[in-house]
Amino acid sequence: MKLPKSFLSRHSSTNSAAGHAIRRDACRVLRRFAGDMALRPRDYTIREHRQRRRDIDVFALHTDSLLFEIRHGTGQEGVVHMSYRTCRGRDDLTGGRENAVTVESLGTEQGYADLVSTLRVVAGRRG
Repeated sequence: MKLPKSFLSRHSSTNSAAGHAIRRDACRVLRRFAGDMALRPRDYTIREHRQRRRDIDVFALHTDSLLFEIRHGTGQEGVVHMSYRTCRGRDDLTGGRENAVTVESLGTEQGYADLVSTLRVVAGRRG
């Protein structure tokens, strides 16, 4: 998977163009994950919210059993962090133990394929 440039660089909170690029790229990556996991549009939702206390934008792919998040902080925390965890329904925002995903591992074909196969199992898709 080719990583978006916005995932690899730091941006200030006042740069609105960079914020829009992060949003666009994060939603695009989440839709690609959903497609590669063979999820139908009704099987998942993509949500966005902001953790104001820590000044972090969170983009999430949520199924009935999987919550995959992309977090982007501003300022010194301006790098992208990704993680996934199990959940019980789309209203469960806490779920199980958080599993970190390194951005660098997605840059390789094998790393991306391994992550997608893991996410497929967590989401209940075996095929």
